[in-house]
Amino acid sequence: MNDRHLNDGTGSQYSIGKAATASGLTTKAIRYYEQIGLIPKAPRRNKESAPHTGGDRVYGDADIARLRFIHHARLVDLSLADIGELVTIADQAGCPSGHPRYGDVLKQHLRNIDERINHLLGLRQSVAKLLHPSQTLDSDDCTWTTCDCMLAGPSPIGIEIEISQPRT
Repeated sequence: MNDRHLNDGTGSQYSIGKAATASGLTTKAIRYYEQIGLIPKAPRRNKESAPHTGGDRVYGDADIARLRFIHHARLVDLSLADIGELVTIADQAGCPSGHPRYGDVLKQHLRNIDERINHLLGLRQSVAKLLHPSQTLDSDDCTWTTCDCMLAGPSPIGIEIEISQPRT
């Protein structure tokens, strides 16, 4: 949104630990998001006791708001690519909710969620069938080569596993 780098030295300043707490993310996530370009590289400040280091990252209020946006987007399971697209829109045009791509990204995400739900419902059905195996063999006679207790019918994801009998 037009806070561009984001920490201009005015307002609150946060260490990476405080930025993590304020945004709901971990320090590891913040470093990763910086590494992949989802957030700009934070400016550094040297500690007085360690003037030869690269310095601690310093985040401002706008950085925290951006990190919260990313955190909330991850909570609804948006991909990092989708989040990156929305962050880019926000950087160029302000709040992404008014941009057509915002709706497109969320609608596609809903379609993906529906597909996953359908897959999980099929998977649930298959596992429920496993609770009542056909038991064609007495369990005392069952061996690895004759066992069919994990055969629940067609795969809910459309992958059929063919078990061949060993050659003798």
